[in-house]
Amino acid sequence: MKYELIIIGTSLGGLKALISIIEKLPKDFTLPVVIVQHREKDSDETLVTLLSENCKMTVIEPDDKDEIKPGTIYLAPPDYHLLFEEKHFALSSDALVNYSRPSIDVSFESAA
Repeated sequence: MKYELIIIGTSLGGLKALISIIEKLPKDFTLPVVIVQHREKDSDETLVTLLSENCKMTVIEPDDKDEIKPGTIYLAPPDYHLLFEEKHFALSSDALVNYSRPSIDVSFESAA
């Protein structure tokens, strides 16, 4: 089986577990890693900074239509559902799902 990406979903209570996973990934890890964390719509760069300080890979929040590149950790931007279109991201401001946007469920369904 060929894997194209890793997707991880977590709520605020899963932050410690998330860090314990990403801190073990080597700088030359070849798959893109996508993280969908339930967070407030007015969240700032604090989570990107925290994750960057605890891993060797580059951590970014993708923009709409950004290409999905290997060896990068992507964090779903606040207040957008993160979807997948071929080899690109799509951001959606559709309704909250399970009280959340970004919604882990939406991203998992899109990735599947």
